[in-house]
Amino acid sequence: MLVVTDLDRTFWGLDCVAPKAHMEALTELESAGHVVLAATGRRLRNISRLFDLNDLQLPAVALDGSIGMDFATKERFHRIAFDSAALWKLLDVLDDHGIRPCLYIDDRGDPGGDVVIPKNPSSEPNHLRFLDEDVNHALSPSDVEDDVLELVLTGLPSDLAHLAAKEVHSQSLGIARVDEPDPLYGGSRLTVSPPGISKVSGVEAFCRWKGLDIDFAAVGDGVNDLELLEAASISIAIAGSYASQVANADHIIPPPEHSGWATVPKLVS
Repeated sequence: MLVVTDLDRTFWGLDCVAPKAHMEALTELESAGHVVLAATGRRLRNISRLFDLNDLQLPAVALDGSIGMDFATKERFHRIAFDSAALWKLLDVLDDHGIRPCLYIDDRGDPGGDVVIPKNPSSEPNHLRFLDEDVNHALSPSDVEDDVLELVLTGLPSDLAHLAAKEVHSQSLGIARVDEPDPLYGGSRLTVSPPGISKVSGVEAFCRWKGLDIDFAAVGDGVNDLELLEAASISIAIAGSYASQVANADHIIPPPEHSGWATVPKLVS
């Protein structure tokens, strides 16, 4: 069976280090013939560093479904970017609300970086400092209009984040999600993906690439996991999370600090 798992606050905690029990459960699943796929809002470059830290080489759906890569082979199996005309309309809509997001891009292997920052970005300063090592300072939004995979910013007031998300949806410009409170930076986190994109669409692309039936178990905690949990044959949410309160999950497991993911092999057997 395909087992799809979120990473942050699911497979690992805020320290981004997977508990030993989780790594042992992963080995148990793979030994039993299950395929494990990560599905996360993180960028490929960021995932790569964290996989190296945890000695992992999983396939991953990144940026909430916009791109996918097998980290064992470095093969990309999926990519959906914004249409350039729709992107500029979207940026104008957000700018009308005083919102200037960070652009997460497909860097196409360029060492320059996979983040482009507009002038006077709206995101929380600590978030911008975190991104800095991956920012391509030589590029502006107009240079990457065909390669933008997701728009992201953190630290917004809740009412503004929800207002912007509602307007994005009303004009069918993308899939906007508000995650609050942001566990690292506070306030509300707004992400906008290309129309029709979710972790589920990334999972479907992976299944087509591998020739698998679209039948999977899913483990997640956040607002970007809701579609995934709804589509899963076996849905597993993290106790105390947004998903555990909103999704009608089949199982609720403890958070990473209590090694809840270690129970996944038993739940999918």
